[in-house]
Amino acid sequence: MGAAASIPAAPGGSEPPSRPSTSRLNPTRNTSRSFMSYFLPISTPDLTHDHLPPFPADIDETISALSPPHLPLLPPEIVYQILDLAEYWLVCRRMSRRPVTVVAGAPSPRLRAPGNQPGSRWLGGQEEEMREEMEIGDDDDEEEGEGGLTDREGEVWYLVSSPIGCAEEPAEEDSNTNERQMKEDTGERGDRHPKHTPKGRLRRVVIETLSRDQGWSSHAPFYGTYEQSYSWFELSLLRSGKEVPNSRISIQNNVHAGQYLKAHVNVLEIDHPFVRMARPGDRIVLWARAQFPGWRNYVSEAAITVYSAPSSFVT
Repeated sequence: MGAAASIPAAPGGSEPPSRPSTSRLNPTRNTSRSFMSYFLPISTPDLTHDHLPPFPADIDETISALSPPHLPLLPPEIVYQILDLAEYWLVCRRMSRRPVTVVAGAPSPRLRAPGNQPGSRWLGGQEEEMREEMEIGDDDDEEEGEGGLTDREGEVWYLVSSPIGCAEEPAEEDSNTNERQMKEDTGERGDRHPKHTPKGRLRRVVIETLSRDQGWSSHAPFYGTYEQSYSWFELSLLRSGKEVPNSRISIQNNVHAGQYLKAHVNVLEIDHPFVRMARPGDRIVLWARAQFPGWRNYVSEAAITVYSAPSSFVT
């Protein structure tokens, strides 16, 4: 399957590990606090979209510093190779802290069952942003069919990355900084660059999850292991609103009969088939799965961090 690193954050049975939101991958946010903030509860955004350095302007400045007349002997293609090998890439991170329980054999929590009280429907916060990808076309039209984001029994899309090559938008596009920050903090902003056409090649994907299963099973010998675990996560590629054929892969199982939420970090490097299959502008979808009666996937939070080489690096 290529290079993929699965890094459990703590051994089975220990205290719950650090949340992904406090990992080293989480961007540094403005931590300045007003006087009243010490007396009022601090709200934590449940859906975030961040960019880590280097930013496009940093990359452009570095390319300029390594190019003529500063270094006249280095042709552009060599400069790009140097920066690519140095992993001087664009970094875009989407994170969700919206808890959901995926139950094997049960309808999607996005669908409000008859008789349920108002508000019982779960929303991931990206439904409006991904509305076209969720739509189902005419069954008689083979060109349309199902959108690439279709929940099924025991299978829910939890989080979708920004398009590969996503870069931080210019500051002048947001005239009201306070309004922009407020929307980001409340998770209302969604896709921050709807007019941006991303270009760039996927180089690395980091998937962080914080989850557990139902906490019991009838197979005690497998307790505390990843064996015979039927509660897990998958990835797929989304292209032109449809799931890319043969792109679906399993990325992480929950600990069998886990008693605590457990954090996992999975890294897919450039030589992984999933990374090689991706194209500029594709999105990465994180699916939460559960199979067979009694199995559940309790998802507390998750994040997708996409590293992409700018189009100028790709020859």
